[in-house]
Amino acid sequence: MEKTKNQHYVPQMYIKRFGYGTERKPRISVLKKHEQEIMHEQNPYNFAAERYFYDTTEVVIENVLKEDLEMFPFIKESKSFKDAQLTEHTLSRSEGEYRKLLDQIEKCPFSIYEDKYRVGFICFMHELAYRTRSFRDGMDNINYRTEKLLDEMCDNGGLSEEFKRKTIEKNCTPGKNTQLEQVLSVKPALKTMEQVLMNYDWYIGYNNTELDFIISDNPAQMVRQGFNDVCIPISKNLAIVMRVKEKGVPMLSCDESEGKIINMSTKGVIQYNAMQIAMAQLYLFGSKAAISIMNDLFIHSKSLIC
Repeated sequence: MEKTKNQHYVPQMYIKRFGYGTERKPRISVLKKHEQEIMHEQNPYNFAAERYFYDTTEVVIENVLKEDLEMFPFIKESKSFKDAQLTEHTLSRSEGEYRKLLDQIEKCPFSIYEDKYRVGFICFMHELAYRTRSFRDGMDNINYRTEKLLDEMCDNGGLSEEFKRKTIEKNCTPGKNTQLEQVLSVKPALKTMEQVLMNYDWYIGYNNTELDFIISDNPAQMVRQGFNDVCIPISKNLAIVMRVKEKGVPMLSCDESEGKIINMSTKGVIQYNAMQIAMAQLYLFGSKAAISIMNDLFIHSKSLIC
C-alpha cells in the first residue's frame, strides 16, 4: 500500500463543509491568524496537514495501547498493528463514517437525540479535540518544562545521571505518544463520552443570520477543556451546542433556548466564531464573507485592547 504523505490533523471532509465550490473542486477561504492575511479560493487539501504527521513504530503503538491490549490481546495479531501508518489509516476509515453522520444530522438535526448518532458525534468531537497539531504542541511544551525542572532538581540534589534519566523517562511522555493514545485508545474516548453526557444539555443551533459559522485548525479545544458553553458547527448554518447543566454559570452566548433549539442571533454567531479565532493555532476556514467579516472584527478588537 502506498504511504499517505500529507496527513490532515483536521479532516478535509470537515473543512469542506464550511467552504464553497463544487464536489469535484472544493474551495475554502482561509485566514492566517497571526499575519491577518486572507486567502480565497484555496484547496482544503493544503491546510491543517503535515507530512507523516501520525506515523510511528510498532513499539510506540504497543505502549500507547497498553491497557487496550490487556483487555483485547488479539489486537496484536492483526496485520494492521504493525502498520507504521496505523493512526492515519484508522482516522481515514472513521472519517468516511463521520461524513455520513454529519450529513445525516444536517438532513435531520433531531437525529442527534438518537443514541447511535449521539455516540458517533461524541467520538467525532473527541477526535477533533485531540488529533490536532495544537494539542500535540501543548503536550510537548508541558513535557519540555517538566523535563527541565526534573533535570535541575536532580542536578541540585547531586543525583546520578542514571537516576535522572529514569526519573525523566517515568514522568515525561512525548506529545505525539500522548496524542496517539487519545485518538486510538478506548478509555479516553469513554471519558469524553461520560463528561459530555453527564455534564451538558444538548441543543440544535440554527444559524439563520447573514453570517456563516467558521472553524479553526483547533476546532474542539472547548470539548477537551470542558467549557461551559460549547458550539461544534456541523455546517455554515447548523451547529450542536452543549451547555453545562449547572445553573447560574456564565455562558459564551446569551441566545436563549426554546426547548431543544437555539435560534442564534448575529451576536451569538460572532461570539462562537470569535472562540474559534481564540483557539486557532494558525488558520481559520470558512466562506468568503464570513472570513472577511470575522477578520475585520478581530483586527478591530485587537486595536481596542491595545
